[in-house]
Amino acid sequence: MSQKPGRNRLLAPASNNEQAKELLARSRDPGRVLTLTDGVFAIIMTLLVLNIHVPQLTRGEDLAHGLLQVWPNLVVFVISFVVTGLYWVGHRDMFTLIRGVDRGLVWLNILYMLPIALVPFAASLLGEYNHDALALRFYGFLFVLISLMRLWLWYYIGTRPGLLLEQVDRRTLWTGAAAAIVPAVLYLVAMLLAGFVPYVSFGIYAVLPLLYFIGITLLRRSAPKGSPESDFT
Repeated sequence: MSQKPGRNRLLAPASNNEQAKELLARSRDPGRVLTLTDGVFAIIMTLLVLNIHVPQLTRGEDLAHGLLQVWPNLVVFVISFVVTGLYWVGHRDMFTLIRGVDRGLVWLNILYMLPIALVPFAASLLGEYNHDALALRFYGFLFVLISLMRLWLWYYIGTRPGLLLEQVDRRTLWTGAAAAIVPAVLYLVAMLLAGFVPYVSFGIYAVLPLLYFIGITLLRRSAPKGSPESDFT
């Protein structure tokens, strides 16, 4: 009994050309890159809380005094959690513009996560030695490095139309670059001040997320309607 031609077509293996196209499409799918990145950020932001420990009270010591001892760790936790969240949001903004990835972007994204993975260590160090110049400088240096990696990642994405859903104009490219450069400059200032006025250095780290929110709000209001920067978060 002969089979129907239509059924034969359904059972026929895909041609080599079709298989190559499917393999290329799967290798360029940004989904796995985003899954890995989201997982790394989630773990890092969870690990930050491990730097906070319940105070161990000595005889005659009250809880209020014990909480004062862990107060620096709490402050550093909040700062680091919010800043790490801001860098995740920035990564999300970048990847909403792309339709595919290439080998270079995959490796750049991995390098972007390398300094981010050290944030819990830097936060723990700063929480324990919040007035020490070396701890302050290491914390700032780490976020300078993260900002520069974000700039590199943004430039790579914005200058490769083949990866984008639509081409990024010059204004959007410079706006995204400024979102990485300005924090890097402020972190450098905090590093320079760490050895002279550590309180001011620590204060810059504390207020920088607020400055970011103010800046991004003003940017969204001034951006042309429908432009990518109007959706920056």
